[in-house]
Order: sequence, then structure tokens, then C-alpha cells
Amino acid sequence: MTEGRLARLKRIRRLRRRRRFVFLAILVLTAGAGLYFALGATDSEKPQALDEEERIAPTTVADPASPSPGAASPSPETEVAVTPPLYFSGTGTWSYAEPVNDAVVGDAGTLLQYDVAVENGLELDAAEFGAFVNATLADDRSWTAGGAWRFQQVAEGAGADFTVYLASPEQRAYLCGSQNTTVSCRNGDNVVINSARWITGVDHWDGTLDTYRQYAVNHEVGHRLGHGHEVCPADGETSPVMAQQTYQLAGCVGNAWPFPDGTTYVSGPVGDYNGPDLPPDDFVDQ
Repeated sequence: MTEGRLARLKRIRRLRRRRRFVFLAILVLTAGAGLYFALGATDSEKPQALDEEERIAPTTVADPASPSPGAASPSPETEVAVTPPLYFSGTGTWSYAEPVNDAVVGDAGTLLQYDVAVENGLELDAAEFGAFVNATLADDRSWTAGGAWRFQQVAEGAGADFTVYLASPEQRAYLCGSQNTTVSCRNGDNVVINSARWITGVDHWDGTLDTYRQYAVNHEVGHRLGHGHEVCPADGETSPVMAQQTYQLAGCVGNAWPFPDGTTYVSGPVGDYNGPDLPPDDFVDQ
């Protein structure tokens, strides 16, 4: 075998080895990319169970950029967009609840008519919220028990004296003219229940979520009736409904009602807790 032929064979072998290496590299990269996309699709498309206390929208993953012409393999870059839970971000528009009935509740006192609105986009039902507010204000332990007030739920546009809103934290801040997004509020004829508190309550509340919701409605409506804040009178006592129980109980027992026994108004010294502030509602890690 001549030296020229030997050199040519060596070059052919090197070329074949190089081609096998490139082919294997392409196979490995292609398989890796396929596994990456398969796993990514599973994570982003898998449905997530949503319950009342943890309504987290699925994480979305952007499609990787198309490879440039001539590229050996794609170089995917994912952009993860974590969206807030459904109850946290609304549209700023409203759905009004139809009245449960046209009944006037309460035996005596000034009649106040109210309507009920839920922010669209929260996936919270206006009819359910309206029925809850109606039942709360019609309860014998609520504000009608003192004989000073009567209530009637009316439809949108019927000239209500005040509106009870179920609003996202952002709209809560807008309706009440403040930057606070963690608590409910009242501003003029706007009685605003914060959807984040409606869904999660607060950790220190010693009752059920429904009793916390009743407290929130009665407390904010109480402001509309002219009541200011009160504080816990003594450790172990029943908290006044006008205490800022969303912040703390201050040694009292949580209470949702102005007249817990249907007769006697539970009061306390005039004052504010003003804290401790609730941590901002952070849904990214839930």
C-alpha cells in the first residue's frame, strides 16, 4: 500500500468518525429537546384543583423561540408568567345581584336600601354574595336588633342608599381612596369587602370563615351607620363588632354581631388597633 493511499484512508476514517460524532450529538440534543418540551407541556397543561382557600391560576410557559436557519439544535428559553389567583385580580367592572326578595327586615327605625355588586373577573358569584349579605343583615343579631334601622335589598339602579361591593384588593383601594389592599373598608356609600379577606379570612380569627365574613359585612355596614372603631374591653370578653378584628383580637373572643344575643349591643372603649399590619397578600409561592 502506497503512502498516498494510506494517507487517504486515514482521512476517510477521520471523516467517518467525525460524521458519527456529529450524528450522535444531534441525536442527544434532539432527544433532550423532546424531553424538555414533553415535560413543559405536562406542567403547563395539567389541571390544578382550585378550592375556596387556594384559587391559583395555572403557571403559563411561553413557547421557545424558533431556531434560526442552519442551527444544529434549538436553544429554548422559557418565560414563566405567574398569574394571580382568580379572586385577586378583577376587571374593574361589576355584576349586580338581583334582590333575594323585596322584604324589609327590621321592625322599626330608618329604612336603608342597599344593592350588592361583585367585581367581574374574580369568579365569585354575585347571587351567592348577595344572598349572604341579605341573610347577614336580616339576622336578628345584626343592626336591626337595636330598633334604629331597617334594611331592604334592591336592584341595580333602584336608588340604593349604599352599595355593598365584593372587590379585588386593587379596586378596594380605588373605591376607598387609599393604598391599603389588605383589609375591607367603607367610603361614603361604598361598603367594600376585600375579596382576598373574603376568601382567606385571617389566621388569628377563632371562628369559621363564614363568621369572619359576617363580621366583615356587619363591621363595614356599621361604619355606614355612623359607628366608629372600638377596642376590646378586657381579656376574655366578647369583642365589639366595631373592633378591628381583622388586625387582632387583642385578648377578646372574636365576634361577628352587634347584638350577639339579639338584645344587647356589645361595645368597648373608643379606639383603634391600627395593626399589626397584615402582610401583603403574596400568591406567588402558594
